[in-house]
Amino acid sequence: MKPRLLIIELHHLGDAVMSLPFVRGASATHEIHVLCRPSVAPVFRQLANEPHIHEWEPPWADERECGALTALRAASDIGRRLKAEQFAVAVCAWADARCGLLMAETRAARRIGFPMTHGNYYAADWPWRRKRRLLVRALETAWNMALFPMLTHALYRATPEQPHMRCWEQIAGALDVSCNHAVPWVQTPPPTKDVTNFQKTSRQLNRQILAVHAHARLPGKQWPISLWKQLLSLPEITTRFSIIEITPPGKEPLAMPGSHLASTPDVAALTAILNASDAVLCHDSFPAHLAAALGKPVVTIFGSGEPDWFAPWNNRDRVVQQRVCPLHPCIDRCGMDHYLCLDSIKPADVLHQLQRLSLRP
Repeated sequence: MKPRLLIIELHHLGDAVMSLPFVRGASATHEIHVLCRPSVAPVFRQLANEPHIHEWEPPWADERECGALTALRAASDIGRRLKAEQFAVAVCAWADARCGLLMAETRAARRIGFPMTHGNYYAADWPWRRKRRLLVRALETAWNMALFPMLTHALYRATPEQPHMRCWEQIAGALDVSCNHAVPWVQTPPPTKDVTNFQKTSRQLNRQILAVHAHARLPGKQWPISLWKQLLSLPEITTRFSIIEITPPGKEPLAMPGSHLASTPDVAALTAILNASDAVLCHDSFPAHLAAALGKPVVTIFGSGEPDWFAPWNNRDRVVQQRVCPLHPCIDRCGMDHYLCLDSIKPADVLHQLQRLSLRP
């Protein structure tokens, strides 16, 4: 019987995708359990070997409305509820004492993660991040001294610029397992009939299919829609690419002439569309990471986030970014009078990256 491994991933969809190589690699030697938000669970259900999924919405989803003590109390409660699973190992790739406490309360024999140090904590120098880190770090230290260590195996990032996926590789090394990066990372549903027909037409015109996702969940990641329309109207785009436009629910499509409008009501539908494309253009977002998981070239427009940490796997050199804002990365708490990081990116910058793509005929 394989030992039980609890993987804690309480962030968003794209972050869940970045954990998949570790999940796949560790499944060879462990029975995998994942604690994640309900909205993220469909990502893990796309795996060929679906893990045991424990859905939980942490109260700190809106961090401005959740105090440190409330968050720690909630983490303690869910950890105690999971104690009955008798995990041999619990792991988390984020420097987050709330997850450290959660792991400790499961009483897993091995608890592997990243203490909330300055070098481990993303964007640690901004005032609201520093205050939170110091407060929770103090609580973390008090727990360790009064009771027992939250972590039995503490890991540390080699540099502040270390990619987030490297953290999962460090955890894999501590467990003596290997991350499985062989693409695709998830199951690939077949495209719909209309997409198949669009593919045939595009091949007849000797064009590559470019999947475009022009919307972002957070304003600090949303490149202006007017610039999207300028870019996709350029002859260098219209003569080389056939566009599949992915529009999430509640958003207005760009409706560019000749583009195919794709409905993606769930993760499986989005996976099918991305897999049917030759390349993907989007923001720093879930579609970027999912496309990378399918082995697709991804051109990613970065705003408030840091590509050194969060660029899609194997696509760091295709990032479009202008490092002009003195407050970057602000994690969508913009301190300027406008989104300088995004407004400074021009269609020509994105076009340059698209023209560098080497795709099959």
